[in-house]
Amino acid sequence: MKKVIFTLLIALVLFLPACGATVPALEFPMYETPHDVNGTLDSTSAQPTTEAVFEYFTFEEALIEFPPTDVVIAQYVGHRPFGENLTEFEFVVLERVLGDAADRIFVYEENVNAHVMGIEREVSYMPANITFDPGTEYLLPLQGISSPYARIHEDGFRFILNIAIDLNDPASSTMYSEPLYQHAEDFDFSRSISRQQIVSHMDELTRGNPPARGFIRSEEIVDILHGSPYVFVVEVDEPLRMAHEMGTTDWMVPNDLYFVTIVQVLKGDIDVDAFDAEFVVMFFADTVLPGEQHIVAVAPNREGNTWFRFTSRNSLFRMDQLDEIMFVLGQRD
Repeated sequence: MKKVIFTLLIALVLFLPACGATVPALEFPMYETPHDVNGTLDSTSAQPTTEAVFEYFTFEEALIEFPPTDVVIAQYVGHRPFGENLTEFEFVVLERVLGDAADRIFVYEENVNAHVMGIEREVSYMPANITFDPGTEYLLPLQGISSPYARIHEDGFRFILNIAIDLNDPASSTMYSEPLYQHAEDFDFSRSISRQQIVSHMDELTRGNPPARGFIRSEEIVDILHGSPYVFVVEVDEPLRMAHEMGTTDWMVPNDLYFVTIVQVLKGDIDVDAFDAEFVVMFFADTVLPGEQHIVAVAPNREGNTWFRFTSRNSLFRMDQLDEIMFVLGQRD
């Protein structure tokens, strides 16, 4: 089995804040997913198929390194295998401490054997091997996953190093695959503490966190163009990574990464000539070819970056739509 090295990037290379990945093609994993993911799960157990190495963080450090976009009080509904190497956990949301999560949410984790470095003792951690009891109320700090390329549920999230706070019995709270009190420094979860103390503590730790980056759900061209920070005419150059080279399609639908030349800026304040790096756009698989020109509604993966993502599932336009697009953008009568 291949070993996967966890990175300390706070931002994903593409799209999701606070969950770094080493390969730009990967959007959601907190570590690079290997290319030889195989195996299946039954409905009650996760059989890890790969290994991963994680840097150790305390409870407080983890909430800084991977700032939650949402904190919810929720009850467990169930779990099931998803794709080749994920487990999907389902919860009913009872209360929102941070963010605006839906009433029913889905949380995803990789089925891996994890090793934690940076701590003297051995730490047990299997991301998808986390147990919840129906009827128990859990305080969950989560990172939202919202992308037009996502294969998972639109109301999808990730745990943060398997932090799950049991509000009925705080001493049973977990982080990694161990008791949370072994990893918390500022708050003793092993002692008798009230629900309100725990909720207030989490509120203090996460107050002001930015929300997850969303995408435009509308299919209307007006909504897409006005909701996108950039609209370009691009010429497709050589591929950087094609769909068949993706390590996994559990998180994302197949997609192609192409270098592009920005032929015309229809919307957005950007000096194309000021960038030394090449521009890259992620397209859905098999939708463009080198040499073609297209119109795209996009956003950068990070401010000032030259990697661009679609802002919606309908952000690719034909050149014969140029007049309509310029009219919508107010550039032509």
